[in-house]
Amino acid sequence: MAAARRPAGPAQGTVDLSLRSPRYIQVYAAIRDWIYQGTYRPGQRLPTEGELCELFAVSRITTRKAVDMLVDEALVVRQPGRGTFVVEDLADAPVIGDMEQLLRKVERLGKNNRVARAEVQEQVADAETRKDLGLAEGARVQRASHVRLLNKEPIGYVVTFIPADLEVRFDLNELNESPMLNLLERKGVDIASCDQVITATLADGRLAALLNTTVGAPLVHVRLMVFDSRRRPVERLVAWYRADHYHHHVHLTRKSR
Repeated sequence: MAAARRPAGPAQGTVDLSLRSPRYIQVYAAIRDWIYQGTYRPGQRLPTEGELCELFAVSRITTRKAVDMLVDEALVVRQPGRGTFVVEDLADAPVIGDMEQLLRKVERLGKNNRVARAEVQEQVADAETRKDLGLAEGARVQRASHVRLLNKEPIGYVVTFIPADLEVRFDLNELNESPMLNLLERKGVDIASCDQVITATLADGRLAALLNTTVGAPLVHVRLMVFDSRRRPVERLVAWYRADHYHHHVHLTRKSR
């Protein structure tokens, strides 16, 4: 594999102290851009933490947090004793989007849709929820679920899990009025990023009954992980939407060259 190299040109090591975004976010964004622009190619080793510290004039804690974010996004992988490498299958890496756009979209969704069969309860986290939220065995979560309606027709079933140690509580009235992402922000949770995966599935008997469709009907499955500014997972969301009512529109532009 090719050795790591420093980016050439005036853009190398640019951390703007006048910006409101934390330094590790700026370092993360710069390295991510270099990966997507081909400065660091699939399978290539990144500079060491020490080299990144020198390159950006920041601390090791800052560079480590930035690389942690790249690892979480499956853009790079750490190999003990060898270094950190860009993933070989970069084509499968996640597309980076605007968090503010997601928040606005969620807010509009809450205004245009209605909620039915809402439930909120505290319970012991199951194994999958513990894994996603980084919780210990026996940890408790607040589970909220609801059916989303459009023109009185059920179009989606949404379940969210919030770590109980966040000490954030919701009641049914709040859940009926606002999506969980907006509620978390109102409760003072510092939301910084999300990781969303969208796949296809088929309705089983339970989902078919909830969504007023037939067993085997096509559904869109959404898994959303929400992180705060310290990269701590603060929400796990799983949802199933009827395929005949789900529309995902992305507008892509090219950077000027």
